Amino acid sequence: MLALATSRAAAQSGAYTAVNPQQGIWPGDVLALTAGGQSLNVIVRTVTLTDGHAEPELTTCRIAFANDWAESLGITLSESVAADAELPESAASAPLAAPVSLSGLTVVNVTATEIQVDAGVDPPAGGGFEVRRADANFGPRPGADLVLRSPVRAFTIPRASFHEAFYIRQYDAATPPLYSRRSAAILTNNPTA
Repeated sequence: MLALATSRAAAQSGAYTAVNPQQGIWPGDVLALTAGGQSLNVIVRTVTLTDGHAEPELTTCRIAFANDWAESLGITLSESVAADAELPESAASAPLAAPVSLSGLTVVNVTATEIQVDAGVDPPAGGGFEVRRADANFGPRPGADLVLRSPVRAFTIPRASFHEAFYIRQYDAATPPLYSRRSAAILTNNPTA
C-alpha cells in the first residue's frame, strides 16, 4: 500500500466536458471512471459552467477531477496568517453596538404639507435620526434621497406628493456614525392639496 501511495502511477487527474449534463455536479462529488474493465473513483475538484447563449439552452460543463494521490483534499498549515484573512476582533477593538431600530416610531399627525413624527426613543448623545426617500445610502454624506437629519425625538417631515415613502434610522455620534440595523418606514397615500 505504501509503495502504491508513493508511486506516480497512482496519481490520477484529468478533466471531462459534458454538454447539458442531466444532473448537477458539484466539487466534492465522487466520479466512478470505467475504462477497459477497470474502475477508479476520483473526486471532482472544480466545475466550470459555460453558457452557450443558445435557444434551446446550451450549457457546457467542464469537470476537473483527481484522486487523493494526485491532489489532496487536506489542509496546508502555515505559521503566518494570510494577508487577506479576516480575523475576529478582540474585545478591546470590538465595534460598538448599533443603535436600536425604531420599532416604537409613531406618526403623530399628517397634513397636506407635513408628517409629524415621534421616534419613540430619545436620540443617543450627539446622534439623531436620519430620514431618506430610499431604504439605502444611510450615512453622513448628502444625497438626492436625504430628506432631513433630526437631533430630537419629535420632528416634522415635509411632504411633496400624494404617494411618498420615507425611511428612518437612528444614528450615534461615532466617526463614522453607526446606524440602526433596520429602517422604520412611513408610506403615505394622502392628498397634498
